[in-house]
Amino acid sequence: MTDLSSLNVIGLLARQGAQGPGADDDSAVVTTGVVLDVDSAGRRVRVGVRGGDVWLPAVAGRYVADAAVRVLLDATSARPVLVLGAADAGAPVVAAVVIEVGATTVTVEVSGGEVAVPSVAGDYVADETAWVLLDDWGRPVIALGPSSEAVSSPSTPPPSAGGVLETATATIGPQSSGTFRVSQGAWDRWNADRYGGASDIYQGNAYGSGLLRGFAGYGDQIVNLGAVSIDEVILTARKTADGNSAALTVRGTTHGSRPAGEPTDGSFDLASSSTIGSGGTGEIALPAGLREALRTGAARGLVAVGSAYGGFGGTGTPGSFTLRIRYTKNA
Repeated sequence: MTDLSSLNVIGLLARQGAQGPGADDDSAVVTTGVVLDVDSAGRRVRVGVRGGDVWLPAVAGRYVADAAVRVLLDATSARPVLVLGAADAGAPVVAAVVIEVGATTVTVEVSGGEVAVPSVAGDYVADETAWVLLDDWGRPVIALGPSSEAVSSPSTPPPSAGGVLETATATIGPQSSGTFRVSQGAWDRWNADRYGGASDIYQGNAYGSGLLRGFAGYGDQIVNLGAVSIDEVILTARKTADGNSAALTVRGTTHGSRPAGEPTDGSFDLASSSTIGSGGTGEIALPAGLREALRTGAARGLVAVGSAYGGFGGTGTPGSFTLRIRYTKNA
Protein backbone atom coordinates (compact mmCIF):
# COMPACT_ATOMS: atom_id res chain seq x y z
CA MET A 1 0.00 0.00 0.00
CA THR A 2 1.30 3.47 -0.87
CA ASP A 3 2.28 5.56 2.17
CA LEU A 4 0.68 8.97 1.57
CA SER A 5 1.64 10.57 4.86
CA SER A 6 2.69 14.19 4.68
CA LEU A 7 6.30 13.39 5.60
CA ASN A 8 6.55 10.74 2.90
CA VAL A 9 5.16 13.04 0.22
CA ILE A 10 7.43 15.91 1.33
CA GLY A 11 10.44 13.59 1.19
CA LEU A 12 9.49 12.46 -2.31
CA LEU A 13 9.25 16.07 -3.46
CA ALA A 14 12.58 17.02 -1.86
CA ARG A 15 14.41 14.26 -3.68
CA GLN A 16 13.43 15.88 -6.96
CA GLY A 17 15.59 18.95 -6.31
CA ALA A 18 18.20 20.01 -8.86
CA GLN A 19 21.29 17.80 -9.01
CA GLY A 20 24.70 18.51 -10.51
CA PRO A 21 25.80 21.87 -11.99
CA GLY A 22 23.80 25.02 -11.50
CA ALA A 23 21.58 26.51 -14.18
CA ASP A 24 24.25 28.94 -15.41
CA ASP A 25 27.16 26.48 -15.63
CA ASP A 26 27.03 26.18 -19.43
CA SER A 27 29.57 24.17 -21.37
CA ALA A 28 30.79 24.99 -24.87
CA VAL A 29 27.87 23.36 -26.69
CA VAL A 30 25.16 23.79 -24.04
CA THR A 31 23.38 26.97 -23.02
CA THR A 32 20.49 27.83 -20.71
CA GLY A 33 17.01 28.78 -21.89
CA VAL A 34 13.63 29.48 -20.29
CA VAL A 35 10.45 27.43 -20.78
CA LEU A 36 7.70 29.37 -22.53
CA ASP A 37 5.35 26.55 -23.61
CA VAL A 38 5.21 22.75 -23.68
CA ASP A 39 3.73 20.44 -26.31
CA SER A 40 3.91 17.05 -24.60
CA ALA A 41 2.08 15.29 -27.46
CA GLY A 42 4.60 16.60 -29.96
CA ARG A 43 7.52 16.04 -27.54
CA ARG A 44 8.73 19.60 -27.97
CA VAL A 45 9.23 22.72 -25.86
CA ARG A 46 9.17 26.40 -26.80
CA VAL A 47 12.11 28.08 -25.13
CA GLY A 48 13.42 31.60 -24.83
CA VAL A 49 17.11 31.44 -25.76
CA ARG A 50 19.65 34.05 -26.86
CA GLY A 51 17.10 36.81 -27.11
CA GLY A 52 14.54 34.89 -29.21
CA ASP A 53 12.13 32.01 -28.80
CA VAL A 54 11.85 28.82 -30.78
CA TRP A 55 10.10 25.44 -30.67
CA LEU A 56 12.64 22.62 -30.23
CA PRO A 57 12.40 18.83 -29.92
CA ALA A 58 12.92 17.87 -26.31
CA VAL A 59 14.00 15.02 -24.11
CA ALA A 60 11.16 13.95 -21.81
CA GLY A 61 11.02 16.09 -18.69
CA ARG A 62 8.59 17.70 -16.29
CA TYR A 63 9.02 21.18 -17.71
CA VAL A 64 7.71 24.15 -15.74
CA ALA A 65 6.80 27.53 -17.25
CA ASP A 66 9.47 30.19 -16.68
CA ALA A 67 11.94 27.59 -15.36
CA ALA A 68 15.43 27.07 -16.74
CA VAL A 69 16.26 24.30 -19.22
CA ARG A 70 19.45 23.01 -20.85
CA VAL A 71 19.61 23.63 -24.60
CA LEU A 72 22.01 21.79 -26.89
CA LEU A 73 23.72 23.89 -29.57
CA ASP A 74 24.92 22.61 -32.92
CA ALA A 75 28.71 22.30 -32.65
CA THR A 76 29.21 23.84 -36.08
CA SER A 77 26.54 26.53 -36.39
CA ALA A 78 25.86 27.21 -32.66
CA ARG A 79 22.12 27.11 -33.40
CA PRO A 80 19.82 25.67 -30.68
CA VAL A 81 18.77 22.16 -31.72
CA LEU A 82 17.45 20.20 -28.70
CA VAL A 83 16.16 20.72 -25.17
CA LEU A 84 18.18 18.33 -23.00
CA GLY A 85 15.97 18.60 -19.92
CA ALA A 86 14.96 20.88 -17.10
CA ALA A 87 17.61 22.49 -14.92
CA ASP A 88 14.99 22.33 -12.14
CA ALA A 89 12.43 19.65 -12.98
CA GLY A 90 8.84 19.92 -11.79
CA ALA A 91 7.67 17.71 -8.92
CA PRO A 92 6.55 14.15 -9.81
CA VAL A 93 3.53 14.48 -7.49
CA VAL A 94 1.22 17.50 -7.39
CA ALA A 95 -1.94 18.51 -5.58
CA ALA A 96 -4.72 18.84 -8.18
CA VAL A 97 -8.33 19.99 -7.87
CA VAL A 98 -10.87 17.15 -8.02
CA ILE A 99 -13.54 17.88 -10.64
CA GLU A 100 -15.53 14.64 -10.57
CA VAL A 101 -15.36 11.36 -8.66
CA GLY A 102 -16.09 8.04 -10.39
CA ALA A 103 -16.10 4.44 -9.21
CA THR A 104 -12.45 3.79 -10.12
CA THR A 105 -11.40 7.09 -11.64
CA VAL A 106 -11.07 10.71 -10.62
CA THR A 107 -11.24 13.69 -12.97
CA VAL A 108 -8.68 16.26 -11.93
CA GLU A 109 -7.51 19.62 -13.23
CA VAL A 110 -3.76 19.82 -13.95
CA SER A 111 -2.03 22.71 -15.76
CA GLY A 112 -5.38 24.18 -16.78
CA GLY A 113 -6.72 20.97 -18.34
CA GLU A 114 -9.12 18.32 -17.05
CA VAL A 115 -8.31 14.62 -17.33
CA ALA A 116 -9.77 11.43 -15.85
CA VAL A 117 -7.16 9.12 -14.29
CA PRO A 118 -7.34 5.83 -12.39
CA SER A 119 -7.45 6.33 -8.63
CA VAL A 120 -6.22 4.61 -5.51
CA ALA A 121 -9.15 4.04 -3.17
CA GLY A 122 -9.90 7.02 -0.96
CA ASP A 123 -12.50 9.60 0.03
CA TYR A 124 -12.12 12.03 -2.85
CA VAL A 125 -14.30 15.14 -2.71
CA ALA A 126 -15.16 17.40 -5.64
CA ASP A 127 -13.60 20.89 -5.42
CA GLU A 128 -10.99 19.64 -2.96
CA THR A 129 -7.54 18.33 -3.86
CA ALA A 130 -5.91 14.98 -4.49
CA TRP A 131 -2.29 13.89 -4.88
CA VAL A 132 -1.66 13.05 -8.55
CA LEU A 133 1.38 11.23 -9.95
CA LEU A 134 2.80 12.69 -13.18
CA ASP A 135 4.74 10.97 -15.95
CA ASP A 136 8.05 12.25 -17.33
CA TRP A 137 6.22 14.83 -19.45
CA GLY A 138 4.19 16.14 -16.50
CA ARG A 139 0.96 14.40 -17.58
CA PRO A 140 -1.35 12.92 -14.89
CA VAL A 141 -1.03 9.14 -14.51
CA ILE A 142 -2.91 8.16 -11.35
CA ALA A 143 -4.59 9.76 -8.33
CA LEU A 144 -2.70 8.58 -5.24
CA GLY A 145 -5.23 9.73 -2.65
CA PRO A 146 -6.97 12.76 -1.15
CA SER A 147 -4.87 15.77 -0.20
CA SER A 148 -5.37 18.66 2.18
CA GLU A 149 -2.95 20.86 0.24
CA ALA A 150 -4.20 24.02 -1.45
CA VAL A 151 -3.53 24.39 -5.17
CA SER A 152 -1.09 27.14 -6.10
CA SER A 153 -2.42 30.01 -8.18
CA PRO A 154 -2.18 29.47 -11.93
CA SER A 155 0.94 30.76 -13.64
CA THR A 156 0.86 33.63 -16.10
CA PRO A 157 0.07 32.36 -19.61
CA PRO A 158 3.14 32.08 -21.82
CA PRO A 159 3.76 34.91 -24.26
CA SER A 160 2.59 34.40 -27.81
CA ALA A 161 5.02 32.80 -30.21
CA GLY A 162 5.66 36.00 -32.08
CA GLY A 163 9.39 36.11 -31.47
CA VAL A 164 10.37 33.17 -33.65
CA LEU A 165 13.71 33.15 -35.43
CA GLU A 166 14.40 33.72 -39.11
CA THR A 167 17.46 33.33 -41.32
CA ALA A 168 19.11 36.40 -42.87
CA THR A 169 22.26 37.21 -44.83
CA ALA A 170 24.60 40.19 -44.95
CA THR A 171 27.86 41.11 -46.66
CA ILE A 172 30.14 43.31 -44.57
CA GLY A 173 33.37 44.97 -45.67
CA PRO A 174 36.22 46.26 -43.50
CA GLN A 175 36.04 49.83 -42.22
CA SER A 176 39.81 50.10 -41.82
CA SER A 177 42.80 48.05 -42.95
CA GLY A 178 46.56 48.16 -43.37
CA THR A 179 49.84 46.47 -42.55
CA PHE A 180 52.04 46.86 -39.48
CA ARG A 181 55.78 46.36 -40.14
CA VAL A 182 57.03 44.88 -36.90
CA SER A 183 60.74 45.63 -37.48
CA GLN A 184 59.97 49.36 -37.74
CA GLY A 185 57.12 49.40 -35.23
CA ALA A 186 54.91 51.36 -37.58
CA TRP A 187 52.06 51.21 -40.08
CA ASP A 188 52.28 51.94 -43.81
CA ARG A 189 55.96 51.10 -44.15
CA TRP A 190 55.67 48.35 -46.74
CA ASN A 191 54.58 48.83 -50.39
CA ALA A 192 52.42 51.78 -49.32
CA ASP A 193 52.56 53.24 -52.83
CA ARG A 194 52.14 50.03 -54.86
CA TYR A 195 49.34 47.64 -55.74
CA GLY A 196 46.44 48.55 -53.42
CA GLY A 197 48.51 51.04 -51.43
CA ALA A 198 48.57 51.51 -47.68
CA SER A 199 45.26 49.72 -47.23
CA ASP A 200 46.69 46.35 -48.39
CA ILE A 201 46.92 43.53 -45.89
CA TYR A 202 50.28 41.70 -45.79
CA GLN A 203 51.49 38.67 -43.88
CA GLY A 204 54.82 36.81 -43.62
CA ASN A 205 58.42 37.92 -44.15
CA ALA A 206 60.22 38.35 -47.49
CA TYR A 207 62.34 40.75 -49.55
CA GLY A 208 63.76 42.27 -46.37
CA SER A 209 60.36 43.24 -45.00
CA GLY A 210 60.74 41.64 -41.62
CA LEU A 211 57.59 40.27 -40.01
CA LEU A 212 54.39 41.79 -41.42
CA ARG A 213 50.98 41.78 -39.75
CA GLY A 214 48.01 42.79 -41.86
CA PHE A 215 44.77 43.98 -40.29
CA ALA A 216 41.09 44.40 -41.21
CA GLY A 217 38.68 46.04 -38.75
CA TYR A 218 34.90 45.70 -38.98
CA GLY A 219 33.92 47.89 -36.03
CA ASP A 220 30.46 47.14 -34.62
CA GLN A 221 28.92 46.14 -37.94
CA ILE A 222 28.62 42.45 -37.03
CA VAL A 223 27.36 42.99 -33.48
CA ASN A 224 24.78 45.42 -34.84
CA LEU A 225 23.20 42.63 -36.89
CA GLY A 226 21.58 41.48 -33.62
CA ALA A 227 22.21 37.85 -34.54
CA VAL A 228 20.97 35.11 -32.24
CA SER A 229 23.46 32.80 -33.96
CA ILE A 230 25.88 33.09 -36.87
CA ASP A 231 25.73 29.95 -38.95
CA GLU A 232 28.25 30.73 -41.69
CA VAL A 233 30.87 33.36 -42.47
CA ILE A 234 32.80 33.28 -45.75
CA LEU A 235 35.80 35.60 -45.97
CA THR A 236 36.66 36.61 -49.56
CA ALA A 237 40.18 37.94 -50.17
CA ARG A 238 41.77 39.26 -53.38
CA LYS A 239 45.51 38.60 -53.79
CA THR A 240 47.62 41.53 -54.95
CA ALA A 241 49.03 41.10 -58.46
CA ASP A 242 52.65 41.05 -57.26
CA GLY A 243 53.73 37.76 -58.86
CA ASN A 244 53.52 35.85 -55.57
CA SER A 245 51.12 33.12 -54.44
CA ALA A 246 50.20 32.51 -50.81
CA ALA A 247 47.67 30.84 -48.54
CA LEU A 248 46.01 33.45 -46.33
CA THR A 249 45.75 32.67 -42.61
CA VAL A 250 43.73 34.87 -40.26
CA ARG A 251 42.89 35.01 -36.58
CA GLY A 252 40.37 37.16 -34.75
CA THR A 253 41.35 40.27 -32.83
CA THR A 254 39.60 42.46 -30.30
CA HIS A 255 40.48 45.56 -32.36
CA GLY A 256 37.60 46.93 -34.41
CA SER A 257 39.69 49.72 -35.93
CA ARG A 258 43.38 50.15 -36.62
CA PRO A 259 45.20 50.36 -33.26
CA ALA A 260 48.14 52.65 -32.59
CA GLY A 261 50.58 49.76 -32.32
CA GLU A 262 50.88 46.20 -33.61
CA PRO A 263 47.49 44.52 -34.08
CA THR A 264 47.38 41.65 -31.62
CA ASP A 265 45.55 38.43 -32.43
CA GLY A 266 43.60 36.95 -29.56
CA SER A 267 43.02 33.38 -28.48
CA PHE A 268 40.56 32.83 -31.33
CA ASP A 269 40.54 30.04 -33.88
CA LEU A 270 42.86 30.18 -36.86
CA ALA A 271 41.41 29.87 -40.37
CA SER A 272 43.28 29.41 -43.65
CA SER A 273 42.56 29.45 -47.37
CA SER A 274 44.11 27.29 -50.03
CA THR A 275 46.93 28.88 -52.03
CA ILE A 276 45.77 32.01 -53.88
CA GLY A 277 47.62 32.95 -57.04
CA SER A 278 48.83 36.44 -57.94
CA GLY A 279 45.80 38.60 -58.70
CA GLY A 280 43.44 35.78 -57.77
CA THR A 281 40.57 35.48 -55.29
CA GLY A 282 40.22 32.99 -52.44
CA GLU A 283 37.76 32.18 -49.68
CA ILE A 284 37.91 31.05 -46.07
CA ALA A 285 34.98 29.55 -44.13
CA LEU A 286 35.46 30.86 -40.60
CA PRO A 287 35.12 28.24 -37.82
CA ALA A 288 32.32 28.23 -35.25
CA GLY A 289 34.38 29.63 -32.37
CA LEU A 290 35.49 32.65 -34.38
CA ARG A 291 31.96 33.20 -35.71
CA GLU A 292 30.61 33.30 -32.16
CA ALA A 293 33.34 35.73 -31.10
CA LEU A 294 32.37 38.03 -33.98
CA ARG A 295 28.68 37.71 -33.07
CA THR A 296 29.22 38.78 -29.46
CA GLY A 297 31.81 41.45 -30.26
CA ALA A 298 34.62 39.63 -28.46
CA ALA A 299 36.36 39.76 -31.87
CA ARG A 300 35.83 42.83 -34.05
CA GLY A 301 38.52 42.40 -36.65
CA LEU A 302 40.95 39.97 -38.32
CA VAL A 303 44.74 39.81 -38.36
CA ALA A 304 46.68 38.13 -41.21
CA VAL A 305 49.16 35.88 -39.40
CA GLY A 306 50.24 33.40 -42.10
CA SER A 307 53.92 32.53 -42.55
CA ALA A 308 53.70 32.58 -46.37
CA TYR A 309 54.54 36.05 -47.62
CA GLY A 310 51.68 37.68 -49.48
CA GLY A 311 49.61 40.82 -49.83
CA PHE A 312 45.82 40.99 -50.06
CA GLY A 313 43.46 43.83 -50.83
CA GLY A 314 41.89 45.80 -48.00
CA THR A 315 39.55 48.79 -48.00
CA GLY A 316 41.12 50.09 -51.22
CA THR A 317 40.21 46.92 -53.14
CA PRO A 318 36.45 46.48 -53.65
CA GLY A 319 35.22 43.03 -52.65
CA SER A 320 38.33 42.05 -50.70
CA PHE A 321 38.30 41.00 -47.04
CA THR A 322 34.51 41.06 -47.14
CA LEU A 323 32.50 38.77 -44.88
CA ARG A 324 29.45 37.01 -46.30
CA ILE A 325 27.38 36.18 -43.22
CA ARG A 326 24.40 33.85 -42.83
CA TYR A 327 22.74 34.22 -39.43
CA THR A 328 19.52 33.85 -37.44
CA LYS A 329 17.68 36.73 -35.81
CA ASN A 330 14.36 37.49 -34.18
CA ALA A 331 11.59 37.74 -36.76
